Amino acid sequence: MSVISDFKSSPFDYMHQATSTTAGTGDVLPSVAREVGTRFILDDGRQVALVSNGAVALVSGNLLQSEAEVVAFHKLAMTVPTAYPASIGKNQILVTNGSTVLNVNQFQGGYASVTAGLGIGQSFRIASHAVAANGATFVVTLEDNILVTLDATSKITLMQSPYKNVIQTPITTATGAPIGISLYPVAASVAGTFNATTGKLTAAGVDQYAFVGVKGMFNVLVDSTITNVGYPIGCSKTTAGTVGVATLTTVPQIGVSAQTLTSAECGMVYVSL
Repeated sequence: MSVISDFKSSPFDYMHQATSTTAGTGDVLPSVAREVGTRFILDDGRQVALVSNGAVALVSGNLLQSEAEVVAFHKLAMTVPTAYPASIGKNQILVTNGSTVLNVNQFQGGYASVTAGLGIGQSFRIASHAVAANGATFVVTLEDNILVTLDATSKITLMQSPYKNVIQTPITTATGAPIGISLYPVAASVAGTFNATTGKLTAAGVDQYAFVGVKGMFNVLVDSTITNVGYPIGCSKTTAGTVGVATLTTVPQIGVSAQTLTSAECGMVYVSL
């Protein structure tokens, strides 16, 4: 991990920040987008991760989560024609879509995991994938080579990068995994638009990138008074974007209180994500 000192202003000149004008036209992500999920060490030892924001602007001191999962792309069937044999050393697979249209490169930068059948347990970062209409097959190009050959019994699940299109944690029920603490206001991203039948890109979007706190001491909005230091802290179930006392079965822990915390105010939490 690289050490950085300025994490509250645009860090992207050296990355050549770009809009998503090239989305769906090739295998290469804009240079900033390729770095989403990368962690950096601050000069005081804390860690931050690079994220892209979702469609709603963010404010400082909120707990964020990954984009809500899309279960329509879980446990998809595979086919293994001669052109895409899914054998050891290859980096492309042919997958059969379900009933939800797949937009081009919707899961680019995310993961393809083998959830059942031959080759179970493998996971691969997605370099690119094609569009897929209802029930159509589509090619997924992987960043790494296949280690155990797959076949028609293999089931493939597509998952977005947890650091792409992040959102404020919702009230009551989490729809994704907690990923970090917002450190400063972040404008909303403008999503690209896609053909509803084919999944092809029709208009490019504009992504907004930011650092979020993932490990160490960060200032977080609290939903209930916590009078003890060292208490387990987790996602609130009553106020969006806030934290409260974690419980074993219902509230995932994201850190521990570093000081006594007062309801409706921000306080320091040792975050460990």
